[in-house]
Amino acid sequence: MLSGLADWLAWSQAVLSGMATPAVIAGVLALTTLLLEDLAIAAGVALATQGAISWALSFSAVALGIALGDLGLYALGLGARRLPALRRRLVGERADWTRRQIEQRLLTAVLLARVIPGLRLATYTACGFLRVPFVPFTAWVLLAVTLWTLGLYALSAALGQALAQQLGLPAPIAVALPILVLALAVPLVRSVRQRLAASPTRP
Repeated sequence: MLSGLADWLAWSQAVLSGMATPAVIAGVLALTTLLLEDLAIAAGVALATQGAISWALSFSAVALGIALGDLGLYALGLGARRLPALRRRLVGERADWTRRQIEQRLLTAVLLARVIPGLRLATYTACGFLRVPFVPFTAWVLLAVTLWTLGLYALSAALGQALAQQLGLPAPIAVALPILVLALAVPLVRSVRQRLAASPTRP
C-alpha cells in the first residue's frame, strides 16, 4: 500500500510539476472532489506538505469542490421534479409536511448527512426535490463542508507528523495515509455490518 501511494504521489507530482501553477493544481483538486472526496483531501494535504501549493489554497480548492458537489445534489433533486411519475407520487400534502420537518431541522440534517456515509445523496437530493429554501441550505452546507474539511486536514497533518517521526515515512505519504486508511475503513466496516445483519442467528 505504501509503495503504491509513493508511486501515485511521484506520478501526480510529475504531472503537476509540468503544469507548474498553483491555480491549475487547485483546479485539479476541486475537480477530484467530484469523483473521490477522500482522495482529493489526501492529495491536497500531500501537495501542500510538498510545497506544490499553499495550505490555504489547497484547503479552499478542496472545500469549494466538495461544496459544489453537495449543491449539485440539491440541483439534481430539483431537476427530478420535472419527472411526471415522481411528481405524482411525491408532491402533495405529505411532501409539504416533510419539507416543513426538514426546514425545522435543516442544520441537523445537513450535518448528519455530511458525517454519516451514504446519507448525503438521499438528504440533499430530497432537499432539492422538496424545494427546501436554497439560501439557508447553502449556508449550512458551506458550514458543514468547512468544518468537515478543516477537521480532516488537521487530523491528517497531526497524525501524519507522528507517523513521519515514528516510522520514518516521507512527509507527503505520512500525511495522506490517515485519510486513505479512513476511506478504506468506512466501506469495510459497512460491509462487515451488512454481512453480520444478513447472517442467520443461531438458536
